[in-house]
Amino acid sequence: MSAIPGRPGASFASNRAPQQYAQPGVAKPAAARGGQSGQARGSARALVREKWNRVFGGHAYLETGPNNRLVLSIRSGVPAEIDFGLDRLVQMTSIEPDLVRLSEFSGLLDGCLALVRDYLERRKADRERGLPALAAIVGQEARSVLRRRAGEAALILRNLAPESRSRDPLLASKKLVRTICDVLEEGQSDALDGEETTEIRIYLLDVLECIAEHIPLALPGHPIAAGAADAADDGDKPPPKPEALDSPAVRLFPLLVALTRSSDRALLLAGFRTLTALALNGKSDAVFALLAYNGIEPLPKPHPHPIQTAVELLPVADTELNLAILEFIYQNTLLPSNAVLFAERPELVGILRLLISKFHVRAKLEEVSIDLRVAPFDGRYYHDLHGIKHVRKPTPNPVQPTDSLVSPEELAHLITLVEPSRTLTWMRTAFEADPASSVPQVVLWTSYRTQFEPHARPDLPPLLAAAEVIKASQQAFPNVLPMVSEEGGQRNFVIKGLKIRDRPDLRSRYRCRWNGCQMQSTLDSPAATYQHVIEAHLAQPEPKCLWGSCTYTSPQADLRLRRGDLALHLRTHIPSQPIPADDGSNLTETPCILHHERIHAEREGPAADSNATGIGFFAALTIRNLGRIAKLAVDARTALHAAGPKGASGSALVASGNAAIGRLAEGEQSIFEAFAAAAEGASRTGSLGVFERLEKVQFEKAFPLAEALVGLQGEINRTVMRDVSLGKVLGETALQIEECRVGMARLSAPAPAPSGTESAEDPLSGDVQMQA
Repeated sequence: MSAIPGRPGASFASNRAPQQYAQPGVAKPAAARGGQSGQARGSARALVREKWNRVFGGHAYLETGPNNRLVLSIRSGVPAEIDFGLDRLVQMTSIEPDLVRLSEFSGLLDGCLALVRDYLERRKADRERGLPALAAIVGQEARSVLRRRAGEAALILRNLAPESRSRDPLLASKKLVRTICDVLEEGQSDALDGEETTEIRIYLLDVLECIAEHIPLALPGHPIAAGAADAADDGDKPPPKPEALDSPAVRLFPLLVALTRSSDRALLLAGFRTLTALALNGKSDAVFALLAYNGIEPLPKPHPHPIQTAVELLPVADTELNLAILEFIYQNTLLPSNAVLFAERPELVGILRLLISKFHVRAKLEEVSIDLRVAPFDGRYYHDLHGIKHVRKPTPNPVQPTDSLVSPEELAHLITLVEPSRTLTWMRTAFEADPASSVPQVVLWTSYRTQFEPHARPDLPPLLAAAEVIKASQQAFPNVLPMVSEEGGQRNFVIKGLKIRDRPDLRSRYRCRWNGCQMQSTLDSPAATYQHVIEAHLAQPEPKCLWGSCTYTSPQADLRLRRGDLALHLRTHIPSQPIPADDGSNLTETPCILHHERIHAEREGPAADSNATGIGFFAALTIRNLGRIAKLAVDARTALHAAGPKGASGSALVASGNAAIGRLAEGEQSIFEAFAAAAEGASRTGSLGVFERLEKVQFEKAFPLAEALVGLQGEINRTVMRDVSLGKVLGETALQIEECRVGMARLSAPAPAPSGTESAEDPLSGDVQMQA
């Protein structure tokens, strides 16, 4: 880039293409520079200064003091000179703002503000002539030039405001905040040219955000509240005078409130960020707490309170907007009076759930696996103590012989058959071929003998011998093979390829053998048999056991003890539930890997010890503010409950005075009603002492907040356990919610009636309801 060091009129600003400025609202003021030593920073600054001197073609352009070439240019009133100075200042402050410090360039701040005011005066003059509605359409070259110069001047201030050495001149200027208020008022115009000031407003709001922490606000008709240091040094000083209606300390708050309802996203963000920065000043607490939330006829409020707008915009999926809104809600709920009113909102539970859903926005989920064998010593000891020492040897599937393998009808038919036809038919009915199974030969023979031996008569065919029965199995099932098995290290004589047929109609093989039992059907399990005997025969038991031929007699004389004794004895007659067959597989190894999910919230830097930040962090801070108020609400309700129908004393119950947080003096006023009253010079009785009312809050009205937080206790506790960074913030809240739960349980418990008098109905029994 070449510089033309000659006359200002020959500046390359008039020959180059129009400069592309940053999109309004996208570029936020950079953080204050730091991190280098003074000597290294000074040498680097000198090198950069030399580079820009070569670019501009001389040393006069960056020379500090009141005779700086660029400062004199923008204050000269000559159009070419003004454009010359603005062009170079915009370039330098955009790239190297440290080279231009307001404390070293005397007159630069006033020169920039003068250019902004020239544009505002031109707009007012056009409005008086009836031209503002047509200026945006027809266009006037002189006005567009003034607008461009005002935008460049505001951009220069925006670039310099983040520098720490430039903030003192900004704070000392009596014109800056007043000019910002005038620009904001001009931007509220509903004419066609109302949006002309958008870019200028955004730049100046960025400037205001950098110094807002040191700017106090005032209520209409009241002085600026005294800080702690001012109160200590008050002495015999006269009381401060009320702020005038046109004072920037009074005008600024309602103008920023109007920006929070703007349809321009950049203005919306700038409005919330500036309000948040202004709330950092403790002298402005009265403005943020005492101005009303709801309008009252006949002067309705044109804009709702910004907290209402913040709640409406919180569900929007916009990270930057959510962060600005949550920062404002956090600052707003730091005031106890505001938090109490926040707790009275009907949609409180939904707002809390929405805040909790913001905890892990842009957070990272880490799955942690902990090996107990190599992790801590206790885990290794546990694994060695309970680990697998050997593998269980596989065991063969046992075959349980049953009372009957055929139905009574089938048995009646089989009894009449001759051998070996009876044995073959019985085998084909009770068994089936299965190449993977086997039946012990002794089980086959025992089942055959148990089936037919009780029915042996001289007129019926005799039973076969054991060897004949084993041989008959091959005739009934040609693929089976009698053999010797050595599984498990033991010799077992089995019939390979045979198994007992599964017949569900014969599974009920448990019968009640209690003498005199009229039950004919069988039972499905030992438990069913046991339950039948307990209910049918031991309701009024005799001392003697009547199971079969048992001779046991209970020694208990008491009926209940006798019943229990016989119930224990009955277990000796009823077999236990069969143990399921073991499949012979190895035992499962004891788990030694623990899986855990850990959430890492968004941080300021890559270092592990950097602080949390972002949406989740401010959502957690807001929940922490509300948790503190909930604990105070439960304590206040407990004190009121303990005081009885006569009421609580002053020490037990917090006095009211800001119960609705919207009451200015004795009557409810909206923001704009307060200004209208101040404009008319109206004064309300009892308006003195409004600042003292900030310390008097009816905390018991926030009791619904405690109920809502107790209902969300599980979700907050899970966040404390899983998120290390947010857990440090919400740990206090988790303890307070638990204390609220205990206190609410005590309130809901019925109070003991006093002796000698009738118990009066608890007046709070209908009000105190604890959520699940």
